[in-house]
Amino acid sequence: MPQDTGIILKTYPLGETGLIVVWSTADHGIIRTAARTALKPGGDFFGRLDLFFEAELLWETSKTGDLDHLKSVSLLNPRLALRHSFPKLRLAGYMTKLLLATVEPRTPIPEIHLMLHRALAYLETRTATRHIMQHFEKRLAEEHGMYRQGMPAIAILRSHYPHVPADRDALYDTLPPA
Repeated sequence: MPQDTGIILKTYPLGETGLIVVWSTADHGIIRTAARTALKPGGDFFGRLDLFFEAELLWETSKTGDLDHLKSVSLLNPRLALRHSFPKLRLAGYMTKLLLATVEPRTPIPEIHLMLHRALAYLETRTATRHIMQHFEKRLAEEHGMYRQGMPAIAILRSHYPHVPADRDALYDTLPPA
């Protein structure tokens, strides 16, 4: 059974008490896991699966599809400081959506995973700003080998990835410059 450290990027309901959890992991890339008792009080995963949580996870790989079965989770960092500020929460959400739009599932992404880990840790202790947003976009473009000096990183990412989050410009307009 695979094991890795992961950051929760997205969750979906799965029945009445379960969740589908989308993770960024260093060694296994973007993976999707089913956590059947995630919303059931007293269940194995209750209270341990939320956006931006970082955890050690163990899962059973699916034999037929891309939805793996989550076996265990050991919470490392719930990133609670992100929840104290709506702009921080929005920027963290944008970063995870951008990552999902630019990375192929099940492709090892140790550098990009580490970049997201550092960006979220930095954002926990700082005010959300346009500078942080643009720096993340630039680093992501660099990791993909696309960045060119003098051209906005978001323009480069949009030219290569059609699913860059549509709310990016609206979020940018609400953030202070630096």
